[in-house]
Amino acid sequence: MIRQTGRTRTPQSMLMYLIVVAVVAASLFLMIDFGVRAATLFRAQQEVRQLEYEINRQLLIQEKLRARLQYVQSDTYIEEMAHTRLKWTRPNETLVVVVNPPAAEAAIREESTAPAVTTSSEMNDLPAFMPPWMHWWWLFFKSSPPEIF
Repeated sequence: MIRQTGRTRTPQSMLMYLIVVAVVAASLFLMIDFGVRAATLFRAQQEVRQLEYEINRQLLIQEKLRARLQYVQSDTYIEEMAHTRLKWTRPNETLVVVVNPPAAEAAIREESTAPAVTTSSEMNDLPAFMPPWMHWWWLFFKSSPPEIF
């Protein structure tokens, strides 16, 4: 017969066991708390970086708006608006306004070689949806612009 030797727990071993369990439980609690605080700190730092970026962006916008406000309050802006929008002129200046030709029902002409000189009736054949620079081209050169593409 084999005799089993049973361990008897002494009060000292029980106390040591309780201390180890308490230390492990406290360590586990502290590790979890540290992880939660580290994650919270990481999120807070990300938010700080995002807010700093937004502040810098808003400061740039504010700087641009202040420059625009200063420009709008200047005499240069007033003069530019008087010339471009209000079509005002200074004394001894002549105002030139390109008038759009009457609306044509036809699509854009696909004519690659236009005659060197066009008459006013040919100007009326131009489509109404031409860009403004093309009106100037017709006014000065009396021909269609070259086909680049």
